Amino acid sequence: MRYGFFLGCNIPVRIDGYERCAENVLRRLGCELITFEQFTCCGYPMRNIDQRGYLLPSARNMALAEKAGVDLLVLCNCCYHSLQKAKYTLANEPALVAEFNAILEKEGLHYHGTCRIRHLYSALYEDIGADLIQQKLQVPYEHLRVCVIQGCHLLRPREVVQYDNSFMPQVTANLLNILGIKSLDWSGELECCGAALAGINDDLATALLEEKLAAALKSEADLLVSSCSYCFLQLDRKQPARLALPVLFYLQLLGLCMGMNDTELGFDSNQSVSDGWLETVKSKLASV
Repeated sequence: MRYGFFLGCNIPVRIDGYERCAENVLRRLGCELITFEQFTCCGYPMRNIDQRGYLLPSARNMALAEKAGVDLLVLCNCCYHSLQKAKYTLANEPALVAEFNAILEKEGLHYHGTCRIRHLYSALYEDIGADLIQQKLQVPYEHLRVCVIQGCHLLRPREVVQYDNSFMPQVTANLLNILGIKSLDWSGELECCGAALAGINDDLATALLEEKLAAALKSEADLLVSSCSYCFLQLDRKQPARLALPVLFYLQLLGLCMGMNDTELGFDSNQSVSDGWLETVKSKLASV
């Protein structure tokens, strides 16, 4: 299990604890993570301004992985979407591929479209697999109630992202089940968190955020698990005190089950998680 480790722009700058958590957990699971100093933005911020400017950075990042002979492992939903869209679009646009390769040749790169784009959860579920994850567990959870929020870019459009079932996703729930956790059925799992509207319509962004938190609390969730770094930032950093709910990444829950400590798992990036709450969660771990 050897991957080009693609973090994107957002995670290293704003959620560096998640980067640390991912490196520590994945390496314990036997993954070889290769970083490239030449990686750039996936192009996502250009999506509504310049189509070529949106797609070319993703093609270049894939060309770097292809040259090294590795698939890309992606933590960020937006980056995953951008890379998949570039691959999907270029598969049917030979003239655009030729145009991009004429640019990439200046760096000794060539885009072939051969590397796979692996979302972190796909890699965990399909490449690493439940058996290996279970072998690494020291303690499972008991009686922990979790609401999952998938994020918009991970599931739609399904012909582009090619991830799980867009209407009834199961991958995250199955990953949680490995840890002894049942994902709750709740109204906010497939809905937007409001992050995309920040700075454009802040009132609506806040309303969507509060709607998600209220629905999760109504379901009596102990915490939210976010598949998306932008959803995490919205839910973790902007939640009002009256709707406070801890927000974690799946890898943090997995790492706790593997006996890893708070620093290894990057809990310093979780503003919604207090030391007292984390100790309470740890008390719900049971001996194997």
